[in-house]
Amino acid sequence: MRRRIKKKNNKNLNRFFIYTVCSVSVSLLLIGFLTMKNERARLQNKIVELKKSKIKNTSIVKELQGEKEYYSSEKYISTTLKNTMVVVVPEPEIITISNE
Repeated sequence: MRRRIKKKNNKNLNRFFIYTVCSVSVSLLLIGFLTMKNERARLQNKIVELKKSKIKNTSIVKELQGEKEYYSSEKYISTTLKNTMVVVVPEPEIITISNE
């Protein structure tokens, strides 16, 4: 009789361990799945932000390149230096040669 009770207790204990192990395994699996899903969403948002900043920075670079071309153009330089720049014209010199 005692043997039957012991086997029944062992059977119940085994079932409890199996249930506990299955519950922990399923919980860990779901936690891992949710973690990967959240990481994927975070990375997608980061990619979108990087693409937006790249587009913004590209437009800034194009604008600066246009300004560079304008400021290095002959027209801008000549209008800026018009009042300060003086054209140097060589003065004629009179050379006298004496025969002695």
